[in-house]
Amino acid sequence: MAIPVVIAGIVSSIIGDAAAGATTPVARTADPVVLTGADVPGLIGRSPTRIVALRWTGGTWQRRHVQVDERAVVNFARIYGILNAPTTAFYASQPGLVDALVYTSPQTWTASDPDRRVDADDEIAFMARDGGDRAVGAPLPPGVAAGSGVEVRITDPLVADSESYLYLFERSTLTGTLPGGAGPRYTTYTFRLLSGSYKTTYSRFAGPNPEDSRFRSATYSRHFSDRWLNDQITVTAPSSTAVDILDRQKALFSPSTCIRSENTFNATSGYGTAEGAFVVNKNGPVRAIRSYIGANSGPSTQRTHLLYDRREEIITDLRVHSIPSVMELFDYSPAAYGMTYRNSLNPTGVTLDGSPDALISGEATWEQVSGTAGTVTHVHDLETTFARTITNYHLDDATPAPTQCTGDAYAATSGPYITSSIPCTDPALGCLDTLRGRRTIFYGPPGGDATTAAAHRSEVSTPVDAAAASWSP
Repeated sequence: MAIPVVIAGIVSSIIGDAAAGATTPVARTADPVVLTGADVPGLIGRSPTRIVALRWTGGTWQRRHVQVDERAVVNFARIYGILNAPTTAFYASQPGLVDALVYTSPQTWTASDPDRRVDADDEIAFMARDGGDRAVGAPLPPGVAAGSGVEVRITDPLVADSESYLYLFERSTLTGTLPGGAGPRYTTYTFRLLSGSYKTTYSRFAGPNPEDSRFRSATYSRHFSDRWLNDQITVTAPSSTAVDILDRQKALFSPSTCIRSENTFNATSGYGTAEGAFVVNKNGPVRAIRSYIGANSGPSTQRTHLLYDRREEIITDLRVHSIPSVMELFDYSPAAYGMTYRNSLNPTGVTLDGSPDALISGEATWEQVSGTAGTVTHVHDLETTFARTITNYHLDDATPAPTQCTGDAYAATSGPYITSSIPCTDPALGCLDTLRGRRTIFYGPPGGDATTAAAHRSEVSTPVDAAAASWSP
């Protein structure tokens, strides 16, 4: 998985005079800091469930939210629950399924990380805004293990002289009560499979597998009705009307080409089987993680949602034979009518109203819808090992000519459209080309504009820096 933070480096002692002139706390309110175990070697070998985060503020220690997400290299045959893979017809049809570094889970066939302690590839996540003062002369916090302290210095490259600190420890098994102050968890994610228990009832080789799964934070909520079926966005930031503005997050080859879509990825049809499985469904205090594989003839194609309280990252790793083109779209519902749609090529924007618009075409680095329902800003990044031709697709039409392959009959649709052919990206077929799409979505109150969107683009392009060092009183 890609990490949404630039690690400035691991230093062997507490950072000294270089930070002496910094005076401004880091104020990235939506942005996470994600370190790996390799970045904080002092925590390697410790229990993930005992890692705590504290900040020093006003001369006292205050607890903040942190979570450790374990990862391991896993063969996708195991994620599909194929424990004796070579003897199965499914596995025999593939020259060799993928090995990849993924989040692990005992609730899925992925299973737990074989190393149950913090190891080099595990991730430690917290929010950049949770940093405090540097703990110069501070005592050892109560309830933590002596010698386990790690100081993380957080800086914002976009703001001169910005600096905050967060401290990671292992909770003591012996004495002391940890400081309070963390408050309610930032996120809540409930994975609810309508058929029952995942390992007992999930059909991995012939969907559909209906769900009623939901993510909630103070800023937005999302709903999922099947593995690839993301069908609700409700912005709940202050002053928003809190209505569901999404019809579907869609996947197609091209307009009106319905042979492949998010529907066929989920459900077996005349277009072929719909194998698929979940890598992980995790409900954490800092972020929820929803990751799954399987998209028709791309059984190793993978999508991962990292859902924080004010932003979401959707990472798609395409692993499939050559295909003619691909579209990755958000189609808004009529509840979004009246909102302004804009993108980096058309910053003035147009009103979503069911009437076609004439927009400048090309590759957009960001998109946004804003109105009384709130502001949703999408920042796009696409990494490929091959040349491609890409444009931003936009269709606002209450009676659209292109067939609406999925969802309702209306089109308020936009998103990246790779119009050129895509070579084979499936390593199971011996292919070496890769395609990874990353969509970072920011959810906010009404009033967002092109300036808001450009600022989010800069934040994604220039993430916060973090450097870790051992700490002791």
